Amino acid sequence: MGVRTLCRWSLVWVGLALAGCELEDITLVDAEDVVVAEVYVNVKKDPADNEIRAFLHRTIGTGDAVDDLLGAQVIVRRTDGRVYELPGSSVEDCVLSSPSDDPGACFLLNDSATVDLAAGDIFELEVILVDGERITGATQVPGDFELDEISGACRLPPDVIMDITWSRSTEAWTYLNETSIRGLSDALAPEGIEVEDDPLYLLGLSISDSDTTITFPSEFGVFNRTELDQDLALRLQEGLPDGVSAEISITAIDRNFLNWARGGNFNPSGQVRVPSLNGAGTGVFGSTIGRTFQLFSSSDSIDGVPACPGVIDLP
Repeated sequence: MGVRTLCRWSLVWVGLALAGCELEDITLVDAEDVVVAEVYVNVKKDPADNEIRAFLHRTIGTGDAVDDLLGAQVIVRRTDGRVYELPGSSVEDCVLSSPSDDPGACFLLNDSATVDLAAGDIFELEVILVDGERITGATQVPGDFELDEISGACRLPPDVIMDITWSRSTEAWTYLNETSIRGLSDALAPEGIEVEDDPLYLLGLSISDSDTTITFPSEFGVFNRTELDQDLALRLQEGLPDGVSAEISITAIDRNFLNWARGGNFNPSGQVRVPSLNGAGTGVFGSTIGRTFQLFSSSDSIDGVPACPGVIDLP
């Protein structure tokens, strides 16, 4: 702890003289070094893609911080007694980038041990740190849901938009909607529109657990507006150009995930993160269940690929 004395100049003048300087004592609190655990159970349409992922890091990095975190145990227990202990993995399996001096520790389980994860499962988390202290929490995977009239892939004519709809997921607090669009750079070059990122990643969010419709591609990228070139953003309101493909994911997320999610312009948790972990650290233990499909923008039919439903012709 430290004490610093500040001088605040008075705005009151008497006879053109400065009234004085008011002294205030302000207490500075030393930042606390806390372990942050971010742990997620992710259930997919294909059970082979299920995973449990954990990333441990600290609020303040120190020289020995990573070694201590690598020695932690991450244990997830399902209410039927099944136990999953997560092995250590590469940091790149958890995050796209991290500080080089304190990258944290990644733990990932995504092999045959996760194929039995299912919608509605309830899990308890225990992170045992090297000093024996524990971080605990619990989560319930949102209920099962399906996309309406869409299986693995569909074809969308160029320059139209479409409504994607799905059934409601019980226990979900909202839906995270993402797309990764490939081929825009070449397809839009003749129109004089430059696209720096290929694939282009766009993010959207339903406003509630009952909001089960989103328009593609015009309503994706709500949290990317300030980053997108204006010409590109306007062009996507008209649909995709011919020859472009996209991967689209609709993911039901639980309350813990929603309360913790913050980053860039994507801040559904509001002004602050709300943690769902207790004990010797903080963080989140969240769960998701997702549905993904491929979309091809083409004026010609594609063998084995049905037409996309919900097409909206623009005037």
